[in-house]
Amino acid sequence: MAHFQRPHSVREAAYAHLRGAILAGSLLPGTRISEPGLAQELGVSRTPVREALQRLSQEGLVELLPNRGARVRVLSANEVREVYDVRALLEGEAAALAARNATPAELDNLERLLKALDALPKDDYNQQMQVDFDFHTALVEAAHNKTLARIYADLRSSLTLIRSFQRTLSQHPKTRRQHQAILLAIKAHNPQQAAEAARAHVYYFRDLVMQSLREQVWQ
Repeated sequence: MAHFQRPHSVREAAYAHLRGAILAGSLLPGTRISEPGLAQELGVSRTPVREALQRLSQEGLVELLPNRGARVRVLSANEVREVYDVRALLEGEAAALAARNATPAELDNLERLLKALDALPKDDYNQQMQVDFDFHTALVEAAHNKTLARIYADLRSSLTLIRSFQRTLSQHPKTRRQHQAILLAIKAHNPQQAAEAARAHVYYFRDLVMQSLREQVWQ
């Protein structure tokens, strides 16, 4: 039972704190992470922080740089394109399945999330992105395919690293129209139309993000 001792919980706490900050967008791609500074902030030794960084590195959220410490991972342009292409496949299939399998309660939840997204303050980008993520996650869950949902969950880390490029677009009129097109096709039980709407939405953002990447030079 040694693995249930307090040092284990400290490691988990350090890991959960860092991972949560990255997924919430508090630590953006390229942000340096000071091992001693974070250890002091959390009131722990450097060992659990180091182990948390190594674990996050294995998950693809953190880069460990030789003699330079750690930073939140920055995806290459090719990786970004790959992530969006896979996301389009997954969400297209999820939307098609949701058009067949979504329950009335799930349809109501999707509609509620879009209304909640529209109602958020215009400058609260982090909350907008969170609700946007919640909508797409609910879409995948409405497909009722556990394998698809698990693969999509694995993709979320990469999507989190990308979303800093689209901070102001969750309430954009075109985004709203695309979300509504997905929902209306699902409610109409039209799998083909739902899949096409979902893929078009993902590809739209892929192209915007790729353009943003071309314009930005990471330090």
